Amino acid sequence: MTGKIKNERKKKKQQNILFRILFLLALAVFLYAAVRLILYGITYWKGSHEYKGLQKYVSEQPKDEISTEENGEFTVDFSGLKELNPDCIGWIRFENINISYPIMQGEDNEYYLKHTFEGQAVTAASIFMDANNHADFSDQNTFIYGHNMKDKTMFGKLNDYKDEEFYKENPYFYIYTPDYTYRYDIFSCYLARVDNEVDFYTQFASDEQFQEFLDGVKAQSAYDTGVEVTPEDKVITLMTCNKAGYDYRFLVHAVQTEAVPNGDVAPAEENAGTESEAE
Repeated sequence: MTGKIKNERKKKKQQNILFRILFLLALAVFLYAAVRLILYGITYWKGSHEYKGLQKYVSEQPKDEISTEENGEFTVDFSGLKELNPDCIGWIRFENINISYPIMQGEDNEYYLKHTFEGQAVTAASIFMDANNHADFSDQNTFIYGHNMKDKTMFGKLNDYKDEEFYKENPYFYIYTPDYTYRYDIFSCYLARVDNEVDFYTQFASDEQFQEFLDGVKAQSAYDTGVEVTPEDKVITLMTCNKAGYDYRFLVHAVQTEAVPNGDVAPAEENAGTESEAE
């Protein structure tokens, strides 16, 4: 009888030890996950807080009810922005969705993939132009990259262009530079594998090659926008990641339809720039 009691006590003691070990392991996992979540939230907050602070460098005059203009006057204080960071080459703005950010350009495509306007190494990073593009948007095809944030900031809203109704409500956007304001009309939106379905040409050797590129991206579009594009036009490619996988990106292609210098409307094709052909 005494031996049986001892065995039961020993067994119970072992069970208590096992329970404590499992409890401590579960607690460690919980604390690790909580710390990761807190740190992740802090990086989100830092990026969001920084870009909200930069909004003081832009201003919008309310739309005049009598005016026939589509939007009010939107201005960017590039002197102030460039004083903070000379790598700022423009500002991208969609009127009705949460995209209004400075555009950066570094010596390579790595730095602003991981750093903000102010140089913080946080998840949001930056909206940035490809290092191989000319900063004046004079290339036939200009690439702009941004992260697909879970809170829909940065380029998180771009993936919504998979829905044609969303496109119809937001068919264009603006790029502001120190010298020009450009309007871009979207003509193609689709999900693609970056390893074999995306041509990273900024310039093309001939009009025929450029037309082939334009035909290709229009054919991949999730829907027909009806927007016409020719080899005489300049286009922009907005790119962000997608939950489909590491190798997938969502692309939005748009054609430059207006170039407005100093408040005077000018045809987009008059904004000529230096060209370098792709082989």
